[in-house]
Amino acid sequence: MMIAVAIGIIAFQFGQQATVASQNSPDLSERPALPVIVTNTPTQTSTPTATSTPRPTSTSTPTPTPIVVITKIDSLGQLETTEYAMQTVIDLENEPSNLWERLAGSDKLMLLAEGEVIAGFDLTKVTEADIVVDGTQVTLALPPAEILRSRIDNERTQVYQRETGLFVRPDTTLESRARQLAEEALVEWAIERDIFDQAERDGRTQLENFLRSLGFTEITITVKEEES
Repeated sequence: MMIAVAIGIIAFQFGQQATVASQNSPDLSERPALPVIVTNTPTQTSTPTATSTPRPTSTSTPTPTPIVVITKIDSLGQLETTEYAMQTVIDLENEPSNLWERLAGSDKLMLLAEGEVIAGFDLTKVTEADIVVDGTQVTLALPPAEILRSRIDNERTQVYQRETGLFVRPDTTLESRARQLAEEALVEWAIERDIFDQAERDGRTQLENFLRSLGFTEITITVKEEES
């Protein structure tokens, strides 16, 4: 019985406390609604910076000038384009100077000679007026082809036969004169076989390749006529 009364008292007190707490607690439903403040902060969008694209710079191609070309051609000096190698036989005899030499014989020899003849162009004769340049076009007028060098090969040249008359003193100049005649004969032989025409053809090819290496694309090469 006493336990029941105690439980009742505790329940009563607990109920009172709950009532007081509920009376003191503010009614959330009667609270004024808090104003909602919306702050409109503008978003800063970064403006793209205009980047200037550099224009491609045109690369200027240097155009060869006549002075440059003439300097380079002059540096070539003599342009050897064609070489003929050949052999010849020279019979040379001194003319008898008296009756005895006519009877006993004078001095004579046979020379077997070997040598070469070289033809081409003397480019030091090219003047500024002989070269016309227009951009990558060039016109070149060459002097006539000529014999630039001829020589006897001493190692391959020899006296094949020599006869000296009785009581006749040998002529010390006979062999040298024979060699000179042999060289002249070689030059003559080369000219008869159109060494100049061959030199012109070879020279055009060589100079065209040379001018192309300087940057020219249209090349005209002419050869002047031989002055009479």
